[in-house]
Amino acid sequence: MGDRAHRFSPALDTIQGMEQMRDPYAVIAEYYDLEFNAFTEDVDLYLAFARRTGSPVLELGCGTGRLLVPLARAGFQVEGVDRSAAMLARATERLAREGLSHVRLYQADLTVPHSLRGLPEHHYSLALLAVNGFLHLPTRAAQQAALAQIRQVLRPGGLLLLDVLHPTPAQLEGWEGHLLHDGAWTLPDGSRLDRFSAHRVSLVEQTIETRLFYDRRRPDGTLARDTATYTLRYVHRFELELLLEGAGFAVEAIYGSYQLDPLGDDSPLMFVVAQRA
Repeated sequence: MGDRAHRFSPALDTIQGMEQMRDPYAVIAEYYDLEFNAFTEDVDLYLAFARRTGSPVLELGCGTGRLLVPLARAGFQVEGVDRSAAMLARATERLAREGLSHVRLYQADLTVPHSLRGLPEHHYSLALLAVNGFLHLPTRAAQQAALAQIRQVLRPGGLLLLDVLHPTPAQLEGWEGHLLHDGAWTLPDGSRLDRFSAHRVSLVEQTIETRLFYDRRRPDGTLARDTATYTLRYVHRFELELLLEGAGFAVEAIYGSYQLDPLGDDSPLMFVVAQRA
């Protein structure tokens, strides 16, 4: 990861070192940009909020740096945090290619208490978790602890932006019990990559367990498969409002799209704007 990727504390180093061998994101990181490099629907929205708040900006769950690059190019002081060393390695490479080596990256797991204690308190003007990043926190307690940590590093009046699934019955039912073909790509060596996904929804636990299958057919005809599994814990609108209010945030608005349309029954996502009270 080079000398720009930092960890916060000796205790966290030990925990993360133990987890890396079973980190599902290590597999996902290899293919992540095939899907998300072309996803730009939310970029202008985050740039607009960054212009509203000013620097510094903190992206939590920054992945391979998809949003770090346009924010840094626009002149904002931006930093990224992710739990996955593999994702951060990809982000480091991307930032180097773009000539943005000044962007600082940190490895930290928000599910671990006090994992952000190495960051300055009351410092950031804007914090964001894009594309269901908040839902990777596996329990209500983990979500509450993460929000408390985020509040600690935000300046008074700073904004938190959350982009999360709107768990409508149609969305949940569309996943349960189906094997989906998510896409196909041609890799630089001429291999064809197909991704399939299977989902198991628990309405009681409010979880979506996702198993990904990456099937790679090489030019010589041989087939290799990588798999990864992760679980999202989805939240409903008023549950999320209570979580935020309990952590010391005032909910400014909840929208149903990246165009800031009102949240409706069929909205695919909830885009939440909350202010550190």
